Amino acid sequence: MIASEVQVLVPGLWGIPEQNPDLATPALLARILGRGRFAAGTRPGWEATAADRLGFQAVASGRRRWLALPVSLAAGMTDLVATRVEDLSPGEWESLRAAVLPEFEQAGAVLQDRVPGLPTLELEGEGEWQGPPPSIGLGKPMRVPGLDSPVARRLQVLGNMVQMVWFEHPVNRERLRSGRLPVQGLWFWSPGVPSGAPSVRRVAGGGSLARWLAEEAEVAWSADPFDGQAELVVIDAFSREGGVDRHAALLESLCSDLLAPHIERLRKGKVAEIRLQDPGVAGVRLDRADWRRFWRRGRPLASAGSGASGLR
Repeated sequence: MIASEVQVLVPGLWGIPEQNPDLATPALLARILGRGRFAAGTRPGWEATAADRLGFQAVASGRRRWLALPVSLAAGMTDLVATRVEDLSPGEWESLRAAVLPEFEQAGAVLQDRVPGLPTLELEGEGEWQGPPPSIGLGKPMRVPGLDSPVARRLQVLGNMVQMVWFEHPVNRERLRSGRLPVQGLWFWSPGVPSGAPSVRRVAGGGSLARWLAEEAEVAWSADPFDGQAELVVIDAFSREGGVDRHAALLESLCSDLLAPHIERLRKGKVAEIRLQDPGVAGVRLDRADWRRFWRRGRPLASAGSGASGLR
């Protein structure tokens, strides 16, 4: 059976030339960029793109789940920046969770860890809710959330309560004493409800967040981003800061360990199309006929991305 496509999401890929303008583009990637077709197609944030492929849909009522990521908040002149706190020990998280649990239960909300280290909030409410996914919203100035729906107002009340309860919590006092970031709140994001039919059967990479999305949609997930059976692959290492050497090694690995095997499958007719995308920035599509265009010259990453508009 021929897979319809393999979609590779690489957030931060087209940002590499801006960070390291002298970084060379590997030959295989240059050929893909030279022979492929640039096309719009994904929303900003790899999480939203993955959720779309997994059949998540926005709803205006009923019970929904949100990520509820523990964050530290840094105040600016006119805004806040939320940073995910990832070094919480199980004991610290359980102590913080226990402190707010009565308020959540009273509000009819469930705060739990369906995937280890990835808290989620389950809540019933009316109205639409919108917010950027973690890869877009965290580490950047937070926009003021819209409060024009009942569910958005309920989340705002719960979020404010969490900040007040945790402000002087013993866990935070100890974290500050030892030079670690305090946990000052929860950062919410929901992909919607997995009510549609997934268009992929296997997801690879993307860490605990991709695992959560896949399990919610009842789709297989592999921690190995180079899993050759996956139809949706997330390589999120490029979105983290790194020097020229690290980026060069990541590019070589992307090409030799992931793209080269898929190109071979494409050449043999075992996959119909490869889509390489930096969601919200640029993307390229490559089918078997495209790959046979040997006369087309390769393009460096910087040149290929400069003319591409944001994907919608």
